[in-house]
Amino acid sequence: MPLRPDMQPQEFLEIFLRRKWLIVFSILFILFGASVYCVVTPERFKSSTTILVVPQRVPENYVKSTVSIRIEDRLGTIKQQVMSRTRLVAVMDELGLFKEARKKQPVEEVVDDMRKRITIEVRHTDAFTLSFVHENRQMAMLTTSRLASFFIDENLKNREQQAVGTADFLESQLQETKKKLEEQEERVKKYKSAYMGELPQQLQANLAVMSRMQDQMKANSDAIRSAQDRRMFTESQIGTLESQVASIESQARAASGGAEGGVAEPISSSDPAAPYLTELNAKRAQLADLSAKYTEKYPGIRRLKEEIARLEKQVADARGAAPQPAQGAPGDPVARRPAPFTSNPASPLAREREEIRRLRSVLAGLDLDIQSLQKERKDIQKSVTGMEARVERSPKREQEMISLTRDYDNLKRSYDELLKKKLDADISQNLEKRQKGEQFQILDPANLPEEPFIPNRPKVFGIAVLAALLIGFGGAIGLEMIDPSVRGAKEFRHFSELPILASIPSIHDKAYAKKVGRRRAAVFGGLIAFTTAVTVFLLVYGEKVRTILQGVR
Repeated sequence: MPLRPDMQPQEFLEIFLRRKWLIVFSILFILFGASVYCVVTPERFKSSTTILVVPQRVPENYVKSTVSIRIEDRLGTIKQQVMSRTRLVAVMDELGLFKEARKKQPVEEVVDDMRKRITIEVRHTDAFTLSFVHENRQMAMLTTSRLASFFIDENLKNREQQAVGTADFLESQLQETKKKLEEQEERVKKYKSAYMGELPQQLQANLAVMSRMQDQMKANSDAIRSAQDRRMFTESQIGTLESQVASIESQARAASGGAEGGVAEPISSSDPAAPYLTELNAKRAQLADLSAKYTEKYPGIRRLKEEIARLEKQVADARGAAPQPAQGAPGDPVARRPAPFTSNPASPLAREREEIRRLRSVLAGLDLDIQSLQKERKDIQKSVTGMEARVERSPKREQEMISLTRDYDNLKRSYDELLKKKLDADISQNLEKRQKGEQFQILDPANLPEEPFIPNRPKVFGIAVLAALLIGFGGAIGLEMIDPSVRGAKEFRHFSELPILASIPSIHDKAYAKKVGRRRAAVFGGLIAFTTAVTVFLLVYGEKVRTILQGVR
């Protein structure tokens, strides 16, 4: 009968009653199948242990670990190591796992089967659960404990290896950077040695030195100019004295040649006025020279006349005080011969010649001083030129030094950073070796399972009951939906508005009887088959069923 949206509950009940054997057999066979599965399936027990991730015991503010891999990533690595073929075979040999299977199957298949029995579940970020499934509950517990110890050992080993590897890598990088830094230091050292005095940091010192040299140059110029002035003055003094000596000597020669007595007087060594006569003759000669050029009003002429008058008075006084020598007869050639030219050191002529010699000595000294100052000037000029060249090359050296020091500073900064990281890595390595870093600690040890993990009988029966009800009642509804038969006048009224004039009852003929017989035979056959299957099952697995039922109680 096609279903309607407004069907009443009693109509559904009628459908279930018509399909009661379908529902009954669906439930019976599905539940029987679940029972067979729960009994026949080999029991496997699951043992689990919870491992806690304990953070490092030293605060990270003091010691920072170089192992910074997340627990999920680290578990993946450790899981691959623990589940390696070598480790699993070692566990099998140690605990005697899968002896029969290893005799019949290749080792690879047995190892794959063992891997499938191991499960790891991460709980939050600080713990994970390790489980192992086995037919023997005791063996499941022992294997779980052994695998947990492997995890703990591998974690410590991996952390230590990573810390050591980090320290070794940083050490190699540190040595390489140190070598480059030393090479760069050597380049900077050679550059500074090659261009010492032209370096940028020496620019101010060079400018100060050049300023001092310029001051020395100025002082040297002043000294040369002063020496040259003194030399000119000395030369003028020497010239004056030489002209005086020449004048005196010319007058003396003129007097000895017959000059008149009023112009020059002969000088005798015995004459008491000899010291004054030399100076008097010199003054008279100067007066004669000046009188030829100037008038009587010239101050120099007046001064010379006064000096001549004074010297004449001194000569007269000297002669008046001394006894007069005997005069020769007139016409005696000895009496008329002038006295020879005196060389008395106390005479004015000797003093002037001595002064000329002294001034020439001073002049020679001045020449030496001037030569020394000029040589010093050349040296200073050469030094100033060299210092100016250094100052001019300073910008170029500065650019070259910037390039060198930039590379050096980068290497130095990299070296300092690597050195700090290396020290931290050494401390972290020591931390891991002392097992003060992050560790795995068993929070819940491996349990001895009481109930089998496979099969999960309550779960299987729960699913079987739901499947039986769904197939039984759902199948009945489905068969009713595809059945076009209309049963009774009541159902016909829902599908047609035509009035019902009469209804024909079911005719129980031979075909109907055969149909009913087949249905009954199917029902009885199903009951017999179900009963037989249950009987055989109980005969074969009766002991195990009783054991299971006793365990349930």
